[in-house]
Amino acid sequence: MTETLIACSQGTDHPQGRAAISGLVQALRREAHHRDVVSAYVDVQDPSIDEVVCATHGRRIIIPLLLSSGDQVGIDIARASDLDPMVSAVPPLGPDWILAEIGVGRLFEVGAGPDDTIVLASAESASRQALEDVSKAARLLSAVWGGRVHVGSIGGGDTPIAEAVDIARAYGRRVVVSTYLLAPGDFYDRLQGCGADVITAPLLDGGRPDPRLVSLVLARSRSQTSELA
Repeated sequence: MTETLIACSQGTDHPQGRAAISGLVQALRREAHHRDVVSAYVDVQDPSIDEVVCATHGRRIIIPLLLSSGDQVGIDIARASDLDPMVSAVPPLGPDWILAEIGVGRLFEVGAGPDDTIVLASAESASRQALEDVSKAARLLSAVWGGRVHVGSIGGGDTPIAEAVDIARAYGRRVVVSTYLLAPGDFYDRLQGCGADVITAPLLDGGRPDPRLVSLVLARSRSQTSELA
């Protein structure tokens, strides 16, 4: 039986964001081996996740290309997975050690060092689970980085990123923001005015997707396949 992986992202009007997600999906297709990979979105772009579920057949696994739980996972993707008993959904990509490792790599790319104060910046969310996920992501980043990591939210839901940066300045050091976003977009554009000295690129920066990120997505799908076997 053919198995289809539905790579479901938030959706964006941002050209660089669209290109970055498309690059990740193309990389998944190259590595998926005998499994179809199709794109779907919860907002802004077409086709919607519901449309893709209805247009495909056989065993399908929805993989949220999202970094934390929230309404997209708990409502939109959960609803779509209930449309057909042959459809299941796996957890979002984060928090995960691989994302923390990539995040530390981004910090090294901008020249961050032990004398800097690090603030992890995430997209806003009103979901309690999403806030817990981001808190765990910060702990993982801290463990890999080897130093304290503060947390700020782009747009609300927790400590606003500009406020988190101001608090971080109390340490009298350079403030470096670790961007906890999958791809460029409106949230990343808004992050530019947060007042930090340096801001890292998102996990997808427009270049070739990090092989570890591709492997993480496929690992999510394989874990679901094992449960269904």
